[in-house]
Amino acid sequence: MKNVDVAKLTSDLVNIRSESEKDGEAEVSKYINEYLQDLGIQSEITEFAKGRCSVTASVGRGEGLMLNGHIDTVPIGDKSKWKYGTEAKVVNGNIYGRGTSDMKGGVAAILAAISDIDLSKAKRRLAFAFVADEEVMSRGSEWLIKNRKEFFRNVKYGIIAEPTDMHLQVAQKGITEMIVTVKGVGAHGSKPELGRNAITDASRFIVALEKLKKSLKVKDKMLGKGTINVGLIKGGTAVNVVPDYCEIAIDRRLVPRETPEIASAQVKKVLDSVNMDYKLEVFNSRPPFKLGESAYIVKFLSKIIPGIHIGTTGYTEAELYKSMANMDCVVFGPGAKPVMHIANEYVSISNLAKSRKYFSQIMQKWCSGVN
Repeated sequence: MKNVDVAKLTSDLVNIRSESEKDGEAEVSKYINEYLQDLGIQSEITEFAKGRCSVTASVGRGEGLMLNGHIDTVPIGDKSKWKYGTEAKVVNGNIYGRGTSDMKGGVAAILAAISDIDLSKAKRRLAFAFVADEEVMSRGSEWLIKNRKEFFRNVKYGIIAEPTDMHLQVAQKGITEMIVTVKGVGAHGSKPELGRNAITDASRFIVALEKLKKSLKVKDKMLGKGTINVGLIKGGTAVNVVPDYCEIAIDRRLVPRETPEIASAQVKKVLDSVNMDYKLEVFNSRPPFKLGESAYIVKFLSKIIPGIHIGTTGYTEAELYKSMANMDCVVFGPGAKPVMHIANEYVSISNLAKSRKYFSQIMQKWCSGVN
C-alpha cells in the first residue's frame, strides 16, 4: 500500500465516530488493524471493556521507540454550532470535523508514514499503540501497560501525536483535582439564625483561596506557575432553606517542584483558616512532567524536527508512560491546540503532510540504527 493520501486517511478516521464512552473505539480500531495488516504488519486489537478497543503493532527487535495516538474523541456537542457539519469536510486547506486535531490527524500522519518506508530490515524496534479512552480516564493505555508487559519490554522512548502546532513538546503541567464539601446546619429560610449556611462558609473559603492563588511562588521557565481554578459549585436544596451543604470542585495544575501532596496541604491550610466544618477529597492526581534538553529522545528528534521546544498546561499521556512504563516521551503532532474540544475543530492539510514527512524520517532513522 503506497501513495497513501494522508488527508483522505484523516477523513476516513474522523468519519468513524468514536466519542469516548459513547461510541467506543471498536470500529476505528478495526479500520486501523486492517490498514496495518494490508501493509504486512502484524497487529492486535485489545479490548479492556465492551467496545473499548486499542490497536498495537510492532516491527524490529531490540531497543524500542513507541509511536502513539489515542483514537477516542470528546463529544461532538451541539451540532448546530458546526459550520460545515459534523462529517469530515475539506475547506480552504483544512479538514474540519471532531477529532481532526485531537487527534486522528496525528494518528493518520503516523499511519501514512508507515506506508512510506521499508520496515522489514529494522535494526531497532518500532512499537505502535493506538489507544482507547484517553479523553476520560486513560484506561486504554493503563490496561496495555499492565496487561501487555512484553509489548513494552525495552521500549525506552515514545512520541505521542497530540496537537502541538508542529512543535516538539517536552514538558507539561501536572494536575490534582479536589472536592471540598462544606457542612452546614439546615433551617427554614425565614429563620436563618437557627442554622449555619454552608454556601456562605464556602464563599469565605473561595475568597481565601484567591489569596493562595496569588501567593504561589514555584515557577518553571517553560511552564510558568501553577494554577488554581474553582470549576464547579453545588449546594442547597431550595431558596427558602438554609443550605446544609456546599460542594466546591477545584482544578489545581502543578509545575515541577510541586506535588499533589503539596497542593492539597496548601488547600487544607486555607480551609482550616476559615473555621468551618468540611471534608476534603483529593483525586485524579498526576505529577508534572519535563524532559531536559540532554534527554536522548529530545536530542534525537531535534535533528529532524525544527523549531522551539514547548511545554503545555494540559495533560497528555506522556507522563503516564513515564510513571508506569519508565518511558521518556515527547509530544508532537499536526493538530492545532486552540481548536481542541471545540466546535469547528480542524487540522491543516499542510501540517498533516509535514508531520507525515517527519514521522517517516524518524522511523527511517530509528530503524537504521543511526543516533
